[in-house]
Amino acid sequence: MSIVLKTIASTLKKFYRYGIPSHILSFGDSLGDNLLLTTLAHELNTRGHKNVWIKCDHGFLFENNTDIKLVLPYKTLLSTPVLKLFNVKIVFPRYTTYHEETDRDIIPEKHIILKMADSLNLKGGITNKSYFFLSEAELKNGAYNDKQIVITTSTSGALKPMKNKEWLTERYQQIADKFCNEYQFIQLGTKNDHPLNNVADLRGKTTVRETAAILKNSALLLTHVGFIMHLARAVDCRSVIIYGGRERPDQSGYACFENIYSAVECSPCWLHNTCPYDKKCMTMISTDMVETAMLKQLSFGSEFLVAETLYNN
Repeated sequence: MSIVLKTIASTLKKFYRYGIPSHILSFGDSLGDNLLLTTLAHELNTRGHKNVWIKCDHGFLFENNTDIKLVLPYKTLLSTPVLKLFNVKIVFPRYTTYHEETDRDIIPEKHIILKMADSLNLKGGITNKSYFFLSEAELKNGAYNDKQIVITTSTSGALKPMKNKEWLTERYQQIADKFCNEYQFIQLGTKNDHPLNNVADLRGKTTVRETAAILKNSALLLTHVGFIMHLARAVDCRSVIIYGGRERPDQSGYACFENIYSAVECSPCWLHNTCPYDKKCMTMISTDMVETAMLKQLSFGSEFLVAETLYNN
């Protein structure tokens, strides 16, 4: 049997077993961007599309998510004629394009979730929240201390590490030193991240699901823009996000977090690693500013995190 006939047969077999999907969503390998697909899947589900599939090699992101009927490996072959015959929409949501020669992303004119929603023609109100579901056993294993704070310092574990997202490591250390007698800091990230003192060092020792469980049990996350920020929102962990000036919180963030943004004349630049101004948008963020933001978030205690509604015209 030819590859074409095999693909047709395989696609029809999946349709028979799981039903005909309305949409198949796929992004690529980025953890953060794939997690954002849960936002879109939820919006599709609330609009009556009850059979949404995902193509992604990180199936652990979508476990127990009832908005998603099936997760397929990214390179799974599906028959294009069969998809067209049954009006299945296969969508690759995007919000920007990277230009290597300038080291810059095209600056999105609206929140990245709304840009991704445009790929699906989703209009009106869209809840700005991603979703991640943990078992009771996983939740229990994520509790190290009844007053724990997660801290990450670099983007080294990202698909595309970006120095322009990173705050100064020594200032993270100052924060840990100041609050370590009251809170148990847990440092997550990769084993290549600079180790901090006065923390429980779990760099390179946790899976994504274990990380999510730790966040769920934590009073706060202190970090930069990236996957763990989206993961924290998915499990309702209060956060302080040090934005600097690479991008604005209204372009990629969550209103329920404390987002520390530097509105310098060159921001938002959306540059990855190059900076003609010596990252002044980051260096101007003091530990006092971060402490104030942390205390504000911590003052809310276990109060429910409200998800804002974004409106797509």
